[in-house]
Amino acid sequence: MTPPMKRSGDEHEKFLAGARTRGADRVQLLHKLAKKIWEEKRWTALDLQAKCSESWEELSEELGTRILPLISAKKDRPVTNIILGSGGFTTGEFQAAQYRLVESYAPNPPVTLLGIITNKSGAHGCGASRVSRKFNLPLVELDFVDWYHEKVDSKEAKPIQATRYLYSREDPNRPDAQELSKRFSIRQERFHKELGEKIAETFSQPIDIASARGYNFQLCSSIFEHQEALPHANDTHPADLTYVDIETCQRKYTGWQAIPIERMLKEGHRRVRGSLIEVEYMDSFDQIDKLDEGALLAIGEGVDMPEFPIEADVIQEALKLIDDYVFCTLEPTGLILAWGITETPIPVTFQDDRGNPIVLKQRSIVVGNKVRSGINAWGRNLKEDIKELKEFLFSN
Repeated sequence: MTPPMKRSGDEHEKFLAGARTRGADRVQLLHKLAKKIWEEKRWTALDLQAKCSESWEELSEELGTRILPLISAKKDRPVTNIILGSGGFTTGEFQAAQYRLVESYAPNPPVTLLGIITNKSGAHGCGASRVSRKFNLPLVELDFVDWYHEKVDSKEAKPIQATRYLYSREDPNRPDAQELSKRFSIRQERFHKELGEKIAETFSQPIDIASARGYNFQLCSSIFEHQEALPHANDTHPADLTYVDIETCQRKYTGWQAIPIERMLKEGHRRVRGSLIEVEYMDSFDQIDKLDEGALLAIGEGVDMPEFPIEADVIQEALKLIDDYVFCTLEPTGLILAWGITETPIPVTFQDDRGNPIVLKQRSIVVGNKVRSGINAWGRNLKEDIKELKEFLFSN
């Protein structure tokens, strides 16, 4: 008889294999549309946004606010992207690979990957340097632990923990305001300023999109101080951010790694979806108690809980394959250039755990000619969403 642990391992392996196949099929749907746009029709990024702008003007009157491109196409160059990470860099590696695939079929790729940025060296376990070598991409690397030992305290055993500043107000371990302010300054003002200087030395072009793919610090303006305009920044998240707390109206399943998944399962959710979220820059110490991830850009189809017991980290791995990899393909394929965002906040419908609507005011997302925010975020039914976007783009 097969031991229970072995059986569980086999079930998990089969579960992830199914997620891998399903995720690859979903990514190919995006490339199929991108091939029609860039290879068959030979559109430019400006052509794509011109098509969208016609509908955005009409929707602006209906919504009472202007709709702006989430990322503006450029007249004289492709849109540019950098990928930031701090860990194994698997999602960043996947995103880089999608750029190579688009280059194989698009005569003039709409978005260019400039390079890789990390706050953790290969010697300390980060995969960024490996990915930069694999794809021959420039690497900007400033290891925070080494930097901290050199610039702040050479004897500190755990520099990342020693500079943590995000705590709930109820946390008994929360340091006093003076200590938190000092930690914030070390990370966001001093360290990121030096990282930004290395970025300015490495890239001659402005950066239009900053893709956070496992970057373990909050982004801030110091990183891009050399630019006139801040890049649009986004991040993948391993839980469904359409759910909000009924009392506080705050997003309910925030957190790092598998923690939000564990909380969703504890609340009885049987399907967990990934999210793609706009990232707000954290420039002020006052922001640490009112963290706003920004607009919800897309939602995944997610995974249903299997009948057998499964750990949250296995679900997280499946979400990476099924949802995150779709999100990581939006920039390389240039499809994200069909995303617009309202200039001012408007009512957006989210939900509580029972599916009851909760309306919040937020800058709303438009994809093509449709408002796609909150519970109606793009990506929930990828086949239908791509079909709808395709029909809009190529309608007369």
